[in-house]
Amino acid sequence: MDYITALKEHFYVHVPISIEPSAIQNAVDAFFQFLNEPELIKSHIDFSIAPKHRRGEVGYRKRVENDHIYNDNKEFFHYHPAICEQFPDFIEKNLIVHNFLSKVDPIWKAAYQAIKHIFIAFDEIYPGSYEKIFNTDCIHIVLRFLKYDWQNSGKYLAKPHYDAGSFSLAIAESCPGLRIGSGPENLKQVEHKSGQAIFMLSSNFQKVLKDAENLSAGWHDVIQVDETQLGKPFARWAVVAFIEAHGVEALPRTETHKWFTGSEIS
Repeated sequence: MDYITALKEHFYVHVPISIEPSAIQNAVDAFFQFLNEPELIKSHIDFSIAPKHRRGEVGYRKRVENDHIYNDNKEFFHYHPAICEQFPDFIEKNLIVHNFLSKVDPIWKAAYQAIKHIFIAFDEIYPGSYEKIFNTDCIHIVLRFLKYDWQNSGKYLAKPHYDAGSFSLAIAESCPGLRIGSGPENLKQVEHKSGQAIFMLSSNFQKVLKDAENLSAGWHDVIQVDETQLGKPFARWAVVAFIEAHGVEALPRTETHKWFTGSEIS
């Protein structure tokens, strides 16, 4: 597959991933059960696999739009297999947490394999890129399960931004709304294909792909397109993997959100 040509033309590329839709839906159902747990349970798992990088956060987070101009109304959970090593007793004692994590882990493993194939190909063009991701005892691949609160039709569920890591793999979503381009002027709606995930470059990609000035990170947002979700418990869910090299620092949010001023939502 010619990843580079697709990334140059569309700023994303569809890549194969081996996970059944039913496995994803079961994990999403378990995620929503987890979100109904008490705050102390939801927030108990909290650590970082990469202290220099905010995409290294593992565990539950909630964001509220009114708290910061860049925030969206959402809840999410970052999964990494290190959870099972650090919190075995807690997981064993809490059945809903155990059920959720047991269904998430196969998706993380499928994402890992998909990403591995991508970087085997990348390494032929950008030597050393595979090693920057995989030559570590704690691989920086974090799987996000995400729930967006509803907005009015046509409004942002996720404000325009670059992802903070080096690469992103959008694995599944409950409905359309994701738009990708190189900047505000060329955003186009993207839809998932069966058996495939959507891979794009993120803000830090040049720290992994050296001399890749002819490529662009994927500037993207998510808009509310389904009015039937208005007023329901959630507007949209998504499953996304974030990939970063080890030992890399994150760019500030002023860079990852640099073309978003707030006037877009007025």
